[in-house]
Amino acid sequence: MTIHHRLGAARLPRLSTAGLALALALAAGAAPAAAAPPLDPTPHVTDPATRAPETSTSTVTLLTGDRFQVDVDERGGQQVSRLPGGGPAGGTFSQFTLGGDTYVVPSEVVPYLGKTIDLRLFNVGYLVRAKLDDERSATLPVTVRAGRAQAEALPATSVTAAAGSAATATVTKKEAPALGRLLAETWRGAKGDAVGTLPGIERIELAAPKGAPEPPPSPLAADAPADAPAVKAAGGELSYYMLTVDSIARDGTPGTMIGAVQNVSDGALATFAFTYPGEGKKSFMVPEGTYSIMASVLTAPATDLTSETALVIEPEVRVGADTSVVLDARKAVRYRPTLASPPQVPLIRSESLSFVRTSAAGDETGISPSGLIAGFTWKTYSDPVTGNPDLYVTPTRPVRKGDFKFTGFTLLAENADSGPEMGATYKLVFAYGDAVPGRLTPVVRKSELAAVRSTLYNTASDTASPGPVSRASFVFLPWGWSDVSHGYLPAAGERVDYVYSTRPGETYWQHVMHADTNEVILGERRKLRPGQEIREVWNLGPRTPSAAATYVQETLLGFGGPGSRVDKPWLQVCLACRQGSLGAVYLNGFAGSAPLHSTSEAYAASRTTFYRDGKLAFDLGTGGYTPYLPMPLSLPLAPRPADYRLVWDFASRGNSQSPSRTEWTFRSGPRDAAAALPRTVQCADSTRRCSFLPLLFVHWNLSLDLDSRAKAGQPFDVAFRVSRQEHQARPTGVRATVEVSYDDGRTWSAPKTATARRDGTFTAPITHPEYSEPVRWVSLRVKARAGDGSTVTQTNIRAYRLAG
Repeated sequence: MTIHHRLGAARLPRLSTAGLALALALAAGAAPAAAAPPLDPTPHVTDPATRAPETSTSTVTLLTGDRFQVDVDERGGQQVSRLPGGGPAGGTFSQFTLGGDTYVVPSEVVPYLGKTIDLRLFNVGYLVRAKLDDERSATLPVTVRAGRAQAEALPATSVTAAAGSAATATVTKKEAPALGRLLAETWRGAKGDAVGTLPGIERIELAAPKGAPEPPPSPLAADAPADAPAVKAAGGELSYYMLTVDSIARDGTPGTMIGAVQNVSDGALATFAFTYPGEGKKSFMVPEGTYSIMASVLTAPATDLTSETALVIEPEVRVGADTSVVLDARKAVRYRPTLASPPQVPLIRSESLSFVRTSAAGDETGISPSGLIAGFTWKTYSDPVTGNPDLYVTPTRPVRKGDFKFTGFTLLAENADSGPEMGATYKLVFAYGDAVPGRLTPVVRKSELAAVRSTLYNTASDTASPGPVSRASFVFLPWGWSDVSHGYLPAAGERVDYVYSTRPGETYWQHVMHADTNEVILGERRKLRPGQEIREVWNLGPRTPSAAATYVQETLLGFGGPGSRVDKPWLQVCLACRQGSLGAVYLNGFAGSAPLHSTSEAYAASRTTFYRDGKLAFDLGTGGYTPYLPMPLSLPLAPRPADYRLVWDFASRGNSQSPSRTEWTFRSGPRDAAAALPRTVQCADSTRRCSFLPLLFVHWNLSLDLDSRAKAGQPFDVAFRVSRQEHQARPTGVRATVEVSYDDGRTWSAPKTATARRDGTFTAPITHPEYSEPVRWVSLRVKARAGDGSTVTQTNIRAYRLAG
């Protein structure tokens, strides 16, 4: 599951002695979990003589009997994983990092923090440094502030000395689970002010052994020395109550839950997880407030792929007293969209549900639209791999605090879900948003679909191509994006994909091809109207720089989705613009015949050089910068009109045999006209005006077969376009010449003047030689000049292959 938490370095010290308890982000502990990012970037400093070894792995048993593996690297960084067995917390624990140390707090201890139990007992990093890990100590030294008899009555506790109201004691680790059970049973049975206290026990504190380093200070006032200034709560004391969550499965039997409980005012106050592979009835001690409870309720543990499941959501539950909530899966409705006019061939179906609950403070819990792995864990993903179980979800009302977004995705494919025999595919997006509706069985009419007709080409090669890797569709909604779609291993050639959204005016689509050489080629992001049809050509022609303005928010193709939210998919930054004496140039290395296609490539080699009035001013590619993705380039411009030359040589890692060289010349000055940018495009510094740098772009438009080959011994028209960057007016007065080479650029033909056609393309006729082993590749060079004096020379070695 995906649970995001918002933590800040200033949050912990502000809490009162009664208020820290649940101001920790709680993570599911059934699987190993790495330590959270540090709240305090300053590492914990200890005396060199008492530092832990450079690298170490230790086992630490806590006061409750819970066991954790602690890995400490050479810099003191700590990674913590829960080990089987131990205390009664059921795998729910809090974990955070402060001052470079990791704290792990089992849930049965949380109500006692700031009252009865010293937080430093759960600083696993310090316990390792103090040699209190299991490899070096079978006990934990504590000070019990109570009479001797009360201290000795605690399970697993042996008193070694007593004086007045304090006893020096040790907790035997093997017997510690009994102490954990006492803590859990006591707070579950307590009411009001008695919650978080132990009868007859004032405090249980860490007693550092002789010779151990000084424990770091605790963020809790109650753990500080008696003469330290008190820490006052920012928002007053918090009242705690027991929240019990149970469930009923769809068949009426007790359910198994995978999900989360979240405070919708501030998720940092309390966020609990029901861990995989599912749990039964659970009780949590939570501060007073409003809670979102969402869980997949199963008829069996999630490890049983055949178990029925229903997503049950209670988005706003008020907890002002001990509260019990039953998640009833019998109230769930079926999610099953259909096509009004389905094709005659069988359809392979995959479906998923996305739901994100956002607290008033911005914390998010649930499954983002790009969270495929989380969907498998929550059992809200249905496809042939999972046996195609039906998806069910309970209807909800719009929330009053925070935000809630619900989305359904239905993917349909003709014949097969992957492979060359795949027919048309359908991606249906039901962007419901604020609530889960009462009915989830819509029928989509053919007139509501948009059609994307594509031609996929393989990259020119001496070996047989395995074919394209994938053809996918990204969808961007106001609250997230998804890359989940059919399209693995499609055949080269013509194909059609249909898309649909319940919110076409708010949905952006971006189509993608994963080429046979492993470059991921990205198309434009655009809205598609119902009934609209577009046509796209992919991977035709050799690689040239893209003319597309760069999207400010990028995406990643893969199961997990990006680490950042994409909420402004339309926002772009000018590809090549001037602001003052700085030129910001964002170069992407693939366009092919489609000028606005692009990719963030992995380069086998890349070098960029920049000249100002004939003198080298910038050289990126030497001194250890090769290979390098030049995005963005910051070019030093003169504070007066000057002549410039920019050269980019690159070869992609997937197709290193076909290097590309682009050489631009242009003139620019600080008084150039302001760029007329649409509202969706900004300059590199969005607060200032900018002007276009007058770069020219060449994009080949060659008549090749699906393996990017042309016939040997035949006449051939070299066709191409010359354009400006996206959003800039097209160049005027363009003249161009073409040169051709059959020996990988060692020798070139005489320049041939290209003829401009009415459709904006230029052509130059050539005749291919007969095929032979030494003469099987064609390299191309275009030199173009616009009416304003700007030029471009585009060279592509091994631009395409001759068919032998």
